[in-house]
Amino acid sequence: MAPQLIDKNGVTVYIYGKEHNPPHIHASYGEDEALIDIRTGKIFEGYISNKKLKVVQDWLNKGETKQIVEENFYELNPRLRPKEPNEIKKNKRKTKGGK
Repeated sequence: MAPQLIDKNGVTVYIYGKEHNPPHIHASYGEDEALIDIRTGKIFEGYISNKKLKVVQDWLNKGETKQIVEENFYELNPRLRPKEPNEIKKNKRKTKGGK
């Protein structure tokens, strides 16, 4: 079962594992559902009304909510987590040096 993040003004927000980029949440209201980019707060798939989208955007923009939700996304989807610059350099050295 996917973790429910909020249920506010009839809008329910979930986050799932086994997902794809960009880091996103699922927001539903009645029979409507939209995938919302965590970083931009914009819908990239599906539909919910602008009024209900604003509820989600206001929630995402409170304090450190965006950062926490994005971290939760990567905890559930670790293969999608961007590599740290130092980790990328280490991997390049290993392949060039044959070790």
